[in-house]
Amino acid sequence: MRILVATDGSDQAIEAARRGLKLLTTPDVVTIVCVVPEPAEARAGMESGFAGGMASDDVVDAAWSETRAEGQNALDQTAEVVTAGQVERRLEVGDPGPVIVRVANELSVDAIVIGSRGRGAIKRALLGSVSTHVANNTECPVIVISDND
Repeated sequence: MRILVATDGSDQAIEAARRGLKLLTTPDVVTIVCVVPEPAEARAGMESGFAGGMASDDVVDAAWSETRAEGQNALDQTAEVVTAGQVERRLEVGDPGPVIVRVANELSVDAIVIGSRGRGAIKRALLGSVSTHVANNTECPVIVISDND
């Protein structure tokens, strides 16, 4: 059995991984995916109109390094609660819902475990929509763990 666990590194996402994996038969492989956004500095100056100058290469590189480090930290923290199966980590860039669905399809996973909320008030609303997007756009079962319990 191959399971995909989606995480943003929040306490809620890590708890969702822990609780969701307990509901499943012991997996052979658990792939943990963290989807990070492209840093704003990487797009600076690409907007239409008079938005200002472009960020220097050093600023863009630093922003990417920070984004990757945050994503890697989220993967590592989530991996700590996986107690069975071979653990794989995947750091992806993009819109979380579609990226999670794409990765699930690429890996032909048997199930996806995802939390219904993440960090902060705005991200909570967005991550609620991520779990809805994933549940509505993938062919495998999706276990959505609410942090309301």
